[in-house]
Amino acid sequence: MITEKRRRGDMGEDFAAKYLEGNGYEIIERNFNTRMGEIDIIAKDGKYIAFIEVKSRADDCMYAPREAVTRSKRQKICKAAMLYKLQKGLNGQPRFDVFEIIYGKYDLEIKRFKHIKNAFGTEAVHGFF
Repeated sequence: MITEKRRRGDMGEDFAAKYLEGNGYEIIERNFNTRMGEIDIIAKDGKYIAFIEVKSRADDCMYAPREAVTRSKRQKICKAAMLYKLQKGLNGQPRFDVFEIIYGKYDLEIKRFKHIKNAFGTEAVHGFF
């Protein structure tokens, strides 16, 4: 059975992917899973390979969705991104974005969203890129 949290997450990722495509991004892959971590969306944006973490919250949440991308989560994303680039033989400057979505408290209506480009760097995993 799909939980409400998973449903919101899936809807958020679908919305983010459509938004990015509508703004010129080429979606390369979604939900890339490794034992090191998962990357929600991988997209080409000009010279960049954007590794995008999608975070959703209800509008009554005490903190912004981007705040859930902790140091540990950033490390996992960076390691998964390194593995992805090696496996696929991709060239391109890596960039790490966060796409945050705020839903209504009692429904699945998107109230607002924000695409944060270059939200974090590889400082947590020196030497990977």
